[in-house]
Amino acid sequence: MRKAIFVFMAILLLITSNWYCSKDENGEDIVNDYAQSFKSTVLSLESFVMKTQEYESANWDALTPQQKLKLIDEFIAAGNKFINDVADYEKYKGSSSGTGQLKSGTDLPCSPYDAIPDVGNGISPSFVKGVADLIAETKGDRDKIQQKYDKGEIDENTYDAALKQLAKTKTLKAYNFGVSAILGGGSGALTGAAIYSVGGIGMAMSAPAVIAVTAVGVTVGTGYYLISNWWYGVNKNSQEDKLGQVVIARGKIGDPIPTTLLSDGASYTLYIDGYAPVYIPSLALPAQGYKKTLEMKPVEISKSTKDTKVEVCMLEELYTANNCSEVLYVTATPNPPDPAPYQGVTVTATLFPPVAGCDISFSIVGTDGYTNSATYQSDGSGQASFYIPGGAEDVFDVVTITTSNGLSFKVTYTF
Repeated sequence: MRKAIFVFMAILLLITSNWYCSKDENGEDIVNDYAQSFKSTVLSLESFVMKTQEYESANWDALTPQQKLKLIDEFIAAGNKFINDVADYEKYKGSSSGTGQLKSGTDLPCSPYDAIPDVGNGISPSFVKGVADLIAETKGDRDKIQQKYDKGEIDENTYDAALKQLAKTKTLKAYNFGVSAILGGGSGALTGAAIYSVGGIGMAMSAPAVIAVTAVGVTVGTGYYLISNWWYGVNKNSQEDKLGQVVIARGKIGDPIPTTLLSDGASYTLYIDGYAPVYIPSLALPAQGYKKTLEMKPVEISKSTKDTKVEVCMLEELYTANNCSEVLYVTATPNPPDPAPYQGVTVTATLFPPVAGCDISFSIVGTDGYTNSATYQSDGSGQASFYIPGGAEDVFDVVTITTSNGLSFKVTYTF
């Protein structure tokens, strides 16, 4: 599991399936309704990630049965809200003419894109199914335990142990997918932001770079909401499976988005408050050390229809820093990302842009009481590493990384 910093993202990995319905509407209303539904989906996924992290990282031995039940119920409620919001969001698919194509940034830097994606684009329904199965089974087991306790069939100690066992088995990690969320610190600034991550499937991080969202005529600091969707083949248990990565980001116009948790070739749906959304398929990430600006020429929702096209220009430039105070963000990865009991973990932090000689501080707190801290200077690649000895099974570690200019990133994992 990983936590981090900046704009708000979320990653889900799960097995794909197909499930869509459509909503037959025309004109401005469908664009506005779709935009608001999309926004609600981003916000509910943000809430689900936060509640999931609280649920999966809790010290269950230290909680009373009532506290355990509260965490479980909040996890279930957040999951159900997300499921319902995605179901509503999917209703609008199929309303677009679907002609938007991503052109080469070199050959044609500006292109028109659809406001509403076709069926088969945007968020996959399997995304919903994976969460829905976990939430439904968690609620079913929770209700059975509660019913036995209410009827006096089990005593409080057995009730407490059953709730703890439920929380241990009904996790994203156990269901083989993960979620991450990145929350931005404000317009043009990453300081004070954090990335939250839960689940079991680790993703290889992309090369350090940034994407920036700008919009002609839109005030810097206006809110935007983004979902990135990517499908890829993997070898799992000696069989070929197709997994999906979904990343949500919430920030403000002018905020840089770190690309390390994004995937090259993913599709993006982007909504700026008050304007028609835009769907961009197969977006190429910038090269390491570069900044890619997505400059939109937005169309006000009041002037939009289901066939509205939004022009987006893509520009890339090398991004450098002269000193440690100009570092934009820090990310970190644990190796291995899913350690076995008593297996040591090395956490490597990476600065963007890379600057040598910057202080990077690490601190570790484990649920077994283990703590440690150290500060190292970044090397020529803007990196520094910190070793943590392995813990017993189910020990949960939180590693906090802090830079000399106040940026932070948190990495979590369970042995």
